[in-house]
This record gives sequence, C-alpha cells and structure tokens, in this order.
Amino acid sequence: MYDPEGYSLWFCDYKYNDENTVSFVTLNKVGGFLQRMDLCRKYAFGKMLIIGSNPPYKVRGLWLFRGTEIPPFVLEECYDMELYEWKKADISDEAQKELVNAMIEDQEPFEGEALLDAKCFK
Repeated sequence: MYDPEGYSLWFCDYKYNDENTVSFVTLNKVGGFLQRMDLCRKYAFGKMLIIGSNPPYKVRGLWLFRGTEIPPFVLEECYDMELYEWKKADISDEAQKELVNAMIEDQEPFEGEALLDAKCFK
C-alpha cells in the first residue's frame, strides 16, 4: 500500500564506505545520523543497514518521506544528508521493488554479504 502521489521512497548510500574500518565507529555514525534526523520524525520512516562481516563496512539506507521530494528543511538542517548519495526509488521497476522489500525485512545475506546491524527510524 504505497501512495507515490503522497510519499516518496529514497535509497541512500554512504559516500565514504572505505573509512568504515571499525565496526563500533560505523554503528555510532549511523546512530548519530538517526538522532540528527529526529527533526523529521513526523515526515519520515527510515531503515539503515550496516553491511559486511569484515571491514570496510557498507552503509545503505531506505527512507520514506511525506511528499514527492525530500523535505527541504531536512536537507538544510541535517548536515549528515550530504554524506550520502540519494537516489529516488522507482518501485515500478521489479528489481528496485525487491531491493526495497529486502531492506525493510533485513534479509540476510543482503547483496551477498552478512548484515552487521540494521537500524530503524520511526
């Protein structure tokens, strides 16, 4: 039950995954990002995955925002947003739809790798 007129799905990929060499530091980065996203709690739902059993760890996310774009105040206020590559999801594409389902369900292995952790923003 997804309304593309009222909501938008976005994938995010951390731009500097090669720096994610220590597991607890990577987990803290994601936790801090989710804390700073608290300002959009009424407008968003997010799932962040930390992928890999060995460094460097990959950080990927899936976000559902109210509206067809990421709210401008989020882009202005949360400085972490620029650390991620944002791409709008197209769930009419079956591959992207399967990726969305895999991210929401914490499917393991994810893209052939183990999940270190999954964090939910709600």
